[in-house]
Amino acid sequence: MAEYNRSNRQKHSRKDPISRWHVRSVMEVLYQLVESTNPKTVLDAGCGEGFVSHYLATRNDSMSITGVDVQPQAIEFAKKNFGEVATYQVASLYSLPFSDNSFDTVVCSQVLEHVDDVEAAVAELKRVARRFVVITVPREPYFKYINDLARAIRFSDDPGHVNFWTSSDFQVFMRGHFKQPRFTRKHVIYQLSVALVDSNNESLRPDEA
Repeated sequence: MAEYNRSNRQKHSRKDPISRWHVRSVMEVLYQLVESTNPKTVLDAGCGEGFVSHYLATRNDSMSITGVDVQPQAIEFAKKNFGEVATYQVASLYSLPFSDNSFDTVVCSQVLEHVDDVEAAVAELKRVARRFVVITVPREPYFKYINDLARAIRFSDDPGHVNFWTSSDFQVFMRGHFKQPRFTRKHVIYQLSVALVDSNNESLRPDEA
């Protein structure tokens, strides 16, 4: 098991106004994508310390949210701080402990850049999703430029990324795994996509494309 990386917790715990605005803006764009899929059940795959699932739950308490992460320290934090709005458990992205089609929407936010076997991870996301998968990753090379500067001034730690996607790379990646991915350009250093997991006739509302 990889060493516990606290960079995500660090990012979400900063008190300065700029950092708080930045995190909230990313979370709100993500929420709008998830909300557009009208889910009753949501899996936050690679939930870390639970900040994403907590935000989703506070914006829409009709969602039943489950979070999983491979790091016990992260899940312990999530249970302690956000256990009243979501259910959390330790699990690997490569072997999710759920049956096929268990969740209306599966969210995997800023996780795939950390995993060694992206193909295996995406296969699991698709397996447990009943309708939609929402994926977000950093937009390169812009994320790297900003992160390198932040590390140089000791503002943040190394996030431990092993995979990198430019805008065109991400579109190719999503279209290689999903039939109908849609993309949003509402953020500069992160890229977000929502996709159907099968070829049924459901689609996103036009204003969410």
